[in-house]
Amino acid sequence: MLFSDPKLMAGVSTDSLASRPGVLGGARLHYTYRPSIGTRLTDQWVRPPLHLNKAYHEDEWAISLLMSPTAGLFDNDLLEIDARVSAGAKAAVISPAACRVHTMPSGHATVRQHYVVEAGALLDVWPAPLILQKDACLHQRTRLDVAAEATVLLCEIVAPGRAAFGEAFAFREWFSQLRIYREGVLRAFENFSCQPERGDVADWRALYAGGSYANIYFLSPKPLPDLIQALHELDISDGMMGASPLREGGVGIKILAADGICLRKAIFLVRNLLSLHAGVIFPKGLFRAQTYFN
Repeated sequence: MLFSDPKLMAGVSTDSLASRPGVLGGARLHYTYRPSIGTRLTDQWVRPPLHLNKAYHEDEWAISLLMSPTAGLFDNDLLEIDARVSAGAKAAVISPAACRVHTMPSGHATVRQHYVVEAGALLDVWPAPLILQKDACLHQRTRLDVAAEATVLLCEIVAPGRAAFGEAFAFREWFSQLRIYREGVLRAFENFSCQPERGDVADWRALYAGGSYANIYFLSPKPLPDLIQALHELDISDGMMGASPLREGGVGIKILAADGICLRKAIFLVRNLLSLHAGVIFPKGLFRAQTYFN
């Protein structure tokens, strides 16, 4: 079963009005490779608050744009994204507009993501930021299942408030759990809760009072012997980065930057370096479609 929540699949909740999620939405995507035409999105299911634009096709890639036409996420909203990239396919899932997690006096919004990448496939997940507004509470769980011969670039971006309103680190909680499996073996695990009121982000705030954060994982079947050193030698303006190898087949990267513009520049530097070291050529249409970074 691609979705873990049968209520979401059925589109009907039998919970009481007080307990059921405010919005049950998400997307199920399946990409397959066809030798004569390249990668195609062969199965899809989408429900608000997400909207799926028609896929771009370039250089055997399929590029999907997931957008939220609503105002963002509120308490008790549930958003599930499930994507499978079959053997040999090349897919990019991007969101060119930021997603706001709104003020909520109680409760929390939930985001669940599950990506499966088969042998010889390539997946690029490149979203715009999650913006954690004042008193927002977000619980996020991500699982990535990767074959040994697959390539994945997974990026997550978080802004700790609305910069235009002078808002920074006023959210109530950000809980995040990430699990990465390679050939069924757990290779990376993150599990943390950030609550500014209890001082969890004191170091972050001391470095950059309203700075943005990016978490990047890159998995590749190719050896990357000098990648960590090359990442640490990048000239990142008004930001800092740390990178460490996984036990096998990949690297984890964390970036803090003074603001969104500095973070965008840093992410471009990292993406270009990863492309060079792994021999992955991203299609030009991918960069045109990711308008947040243009």
